[in-house]
Amino acid sequence: MYIGVDGCPAGWVAVQFIEDGYEATSLYEDIEELWAAHGAAADQILIDIPIGLRENSNAKRPCDDAARKKLSPRRHSSVFSVPVRAAVHKETYEDAKETQENRTAGSLGVQSWSIADKIAQLDIFLRETEPGAIGTIREAHPEVCFWALNNESATKHSKTGQPAAAFWERIEILEATDGAIAEEVRDAATNLDADVGNDDLIDAFALAITASPKTGQVRTLPNQWPDTDSGDPTGELPTEIVYAYRHS
Repeated sequence: MYIGVDGCPAGWVAVQFIEDGYEATSLYEDIEELWAAHGAAADQILIDIPIGLRENSNAKRPCDDAARKKLSPRRHSSVFSVPVRAAVHKETYEDAKETQENRTAGSLGVQSWSIADKIAQLDIFLRETEPGAIGTIREAHPEVCFWALNNESATKHSKTGQPAAAFWERIEILEATDGAIAEEVRDAATNLDADVGNDDLIDAFALAITASPKTGQVRTLPNQWPDTDSGDPTGELPTEIVYAYRHS
């Protein structure tokens, strides 16, 4: 079983593939519920949330830096700066911003704060609740997945500036790997009675296809970890972004 997960206003939307292709889409309130449903059977769960954080530095994570280079000049801004661990666990933006500024030489943007609660939830789950999930749950970025599936070419249309064109562009990229994708996305959207946007759904599909046997072996960014970077200081979590190419 291969799962692609994206955060949404209602929680987490999870797209499930099996060996033969698409199987189902489900919504979960939190990571614990998602893991209870899929953890025992999942070969791989790819999730669009940072795993592996800084403690006292706003230095770019090597995986984020590598992703931005792949997506430049069109989609590099889709890779948000990741807050330090203490900031994501704060309850208000003001407290998180102050924590980020006290611990680093930088500040905390609103876009990064918008996913802080999801980062914190996954961070606690992997380090404290279910460390055995590390390696099964891995970080991915939808735009990096689209880049890889599109012959190393970043998407042209912005999800915010040209949402309709962006949606169909990404559908066409996925169709090159799964010819039934448009019908599968329509069925998933029709069956979800919750606040899940087109972007959330199509991104989860991109991650699920990347995790599945429909693509080649999963690869990681950066290709080689720099000797000068120690990664997550807890030593518990990998800091990587995974992707895969279409079968040649």
